[in-house]
Amino acid sequence: MMILQNEICHIEIKVDETYTIGSADNHHYDVTLNPGHYGHNDFSKTLSIHINLGSREFQIALIGPFYSYDSDCAVLENDILTILQDNMITQIRITNASIIRNIMLDCFGCNFAIYKVKKGYIIYGEIEITMLDFNFEKQWSFSGKDIFASISGKEPFKILENSICLYDFEDNYYEIDFDENNSYRFR
Repeated sequence: MMILQNEICHIEIKVDETYTIGSADNHHYDVTLNPGHYGHNDFSKTLSIHINLGSREFQIALIGPFYSYDSDCAVLENDILTILQDNMITQIRITNASIIRNIMLDCFGCNFAIYKVKKGYIIYGEIEITMLDFNFEKQWSFSGKDIFASISGKEPFKILENSICLYDFEDNYYEIDFDENNSYRFR
């Protein structure tokens, strides 16, 4: 589960494991958003988004790709919620539950998390780390020798002030700078 909060709202995001597209037995949602147009038999997953604006509360069902996760999946900026569901990014205006923008990323492997940084957004993926500008245009991407997951107990992905530290499955270490040269350091 992910919790986000600012002066406008309190938001809780979690995976709804029981949601089935088109079923009458689903949990009640005030708004159902399906920007990818998934059907009943498609391989999809639904995020349950509870929004508390103080004066009112509502629930949104956001249907997206199956490889969607509810930890570090969103960024809240004023009244705009930006949500990553694998290769799909959806921006929702939280005051009226409307979709502002929906983007499909061109990437390899699954994407786990989205983070806002000074120059845009970082997407933490299984195979790729991707830098997007604030218009969601790809600035660069980086891949290692193996997937960015660690079996040694080391943190496979960590954002620092000016760089990203990574470990891959073979325990190779990488550090990606945010400067204009996008230089890499391997250890």
